[in-house]
Amino acid sequence: MRSTHRAHQLIREVLSGGEVVIDATAGNGHDTLFLAELIGISGLVYAFDVQDQAIGNTRQRLEKAGLADRVIINKTGHQEMDRIISREHHGAVSVIMFNLGYLPGSDHSITTLRGTTVAAITQGLQFLAPGGIMTVVCYPGHDEGNYESKSVSEYLGRLDSERYSFEKYVNEEAKVSAPFLIVITKLESL
Repeated sequence: MRSTHRAHQLIREVLSGGEVVIDATAGNGHDTLFLAELIGISGLVYAFDVQDQAIGNTRQRLEKAGLADRVIINKTGHQEMDRIISREHHGAVSVIMFNLGYLPGSDHSITTLRGTTVAAITQGLQFLAPGGIMTVVCYPGHDEGNYESKSVSEYLGRLDSERYSFEKYVNEEAKVSAPFLIVITKLESL
């Protein structure tokens, strides 16, 4: 199963409608639309991307589906979450999705970066509600993606295991450079 499909499967188990969620890497809008459908009319999606093309593609996909009113699109890097996410949603976010790498169909030299990604993950963990999950699809098949994947894995390996659990889903039959999924769960309050 592809990493993105596995992430969607896990998120479907968590969301039932009315939640606040984050798509940290809007890209072509597939995950943003997926989240907007699941959270229903009373939920909210915050979506982030730095590229005009990504913002345009996401907006167009949402408008076509009639779901644009459920999403706040931010043309800024995901490392800016802490200044964008409303205070009322701190500690109340049910799902955060990261789909790292580059925008499919565009300039592959523009990628997510290990430093900003780790900063965004750190912020995102603070926004998660108890029982909330963060999915991170890593792409080690290109140079920055390889560095980023290692940095993310190392960072998550240092998380407080009493506050967070994490699982890594790897296709054992795939190449070492194949995408993989990491799922972090914020544990219930002690």
